[in-house]
Amino acid sequence: MREQKSQAIDSERNAKHQEGKFCFGHDECVTLRYKDMQLEDFLKNQNYFSLGHLPTEKAHPKTLDLSNQAKVNLKGAIQTLQGIDRDALSVAKAETPLIQELAQQIQMTFENGKRVYLSGCGATGRLALALESLHRKLNRGLTLENQVQALMAGGDFALVKSVENFEDYPEFGIRHLYDLGFSDGDLLIAITEGGETPYVIGTVNGALARSSQDPWFVFCNPKEILVQTVPRAREVIENPRVRSLCLNTGPMALSGSTRLQAASVQMLAVGAAFFGEKDKIPSFIENLLSEYSKLDLASFLMPIIEWENARYKNNEAVVYESDAYPIAVLTDTTERSPTFSLTPFEKSNAKTGPYSWCYLSIPDAQNAQSAWLKILNRRPLGLEWLELQGRVDQKSILEFDFGKDAKLARKMRLTPKIQADLSLHRKPQSIEFKTDSISSSLTTPLLAHPLSEQLLIKMILNTLSLLVMGRLDRFEGNVMTWVRANNGKLMDRTLRYLEHLIEQRGLPMLPREELIRITFAENATLGSDEALILKVLESLTARKD
Repeated sequence: MREQKSQAIDSERNAKHQEGKFCFGHDECVTLRYKDMQLEDFLKNQNYFSLGHLPTEKAHPKTLDLSNQAKVNLKGAIQTLQGIDRDALSVAKAETPLIQELAQQIQMTFENGKRVYLSGCGATGRLALALESLHRKLNRGLTLENQVQALMAGGDFALVKSVENFEDYPEFGIRHLYDLGFSDGDLLIAITEGGETPYVIGTVNGALARSSQDPWFVFCNPKEILVQTVPRAREVIENPRVRSLCLNTGPMALSGSTRLQAASVQMLAVGAAFFGEKDKIPSFIENLLSEYSKLDLASFLMPIIEWENARYKNNEAVVYESDAYPIAVLTDTTERSPTFSLTPFEKSNAKTGPYSWCYLSIPDAQNAQSAWLKILNRRPLGLEWLELQGRVDQKSILEFDFGKDAKLARKMRLTPKIQADLSLHRKPQSIEFKTDSISSSLTTPLLAHPLSEQLLIKMILNTLSLLVMGRLDRFEGNVMTWVRANNGKLMDRTLRYLEHLIEQRGLPMLPREELIRITFAENATLGSDEALILKVLESLTARKD
């Protein structure tokens, strides 16, 4: 009976999708168009983006003083983050049976000659692309190479520059999935840190409508909370055809920054299903946890954090050089921009204007095309939608050049500003960071497996960038005071942080609607190196005085 009801709901929903509509919650269906977030739209739909009750949005009790600790006790800060990462990864242990089921379904899909699709948004979209890239590298030249396809909100363009407002539109997920050839018999693995991202939920509904295979929905908040409080999540989780994989990590080390622990445990779980033998997955996870706990990350990272911090304080730029880990470096450096309000990567033909603090260079790539092949292990795929007017198409992606010649060209454009080199190399049993004055190596058996290697690099880069930003006052305590409010979820996060800091500073608390209007007004005039939260607080302080 429940299955018949589900089929009836699916049929009704699919008919509405054909009209360009998507259901929010259970009843209301609206037609959406891509546009920047507007004040009145947000006021009308703010409850849709109200997510402060979710554990992944809350403050981690072990990092309440992280920004200060990054300055006065860097070793302790690194050790704290290493412990939090290990605790998050251990969540996968309890879900090993489900991970093994997913592994079996992936293998069956491959054997049937069908494709596996990975969808995500923001950090999970970059995670999906990283897993696809690794799969292609490990299966180069085989039929299996082309049987995995990742998609993220904003297309491959979002790997290099965040397209945050795409995630608010579920029908974009459906359209994108279908554009990439998703068909009957294909398998979708939809990955969303919070469990509520509209774009990712759109891909689930698109998969339900087109394939007989049951899709998987991977998320990091408790099912019970999502079902009770987020209608769009409830619709997916309670659908009997959707397989849920809940990896309940709790709060992030930096409040709401799900690029950290949530994305790491999802990389472990989904990656283990792809790259681990089913019967060996439990021992793989156990070994990973054991070896990661043994690492002396503090000794390895302290000199590099201090070096990079000094470069920025001296108004210099940094270029990361890496042949071995281009997609990991690109992911971490891209994610710094919305998290800490840094200038995003500039296009290689930019002659003037602001430049990103750091950049990527792939020494064995000759030009943009070969660099992107190194990053993705395939050609980049843009969204060639007419209404987007070329904003995120393939041509736009190739305007970002990470080849070896681009490094020199950028250095010349930045003159007289210095561009300092930081290389990340892979040696037979170790990885090495190297500058003109520092060399720091880490030897570990985790490098013996391609998944544990990629996961290790991700967490190392996350720790590095987070603590460099802490030393530069780009967050306060463990609150993202420099976060950019580029979509509904990030605006809601901004408002919650403002309310927390208003109370902490003893300022008069405003009605929510008034605070929203002030925040939108300040956001409209925000400079390229201004923090919206701090700007609003400054305005409210001036009012008080």
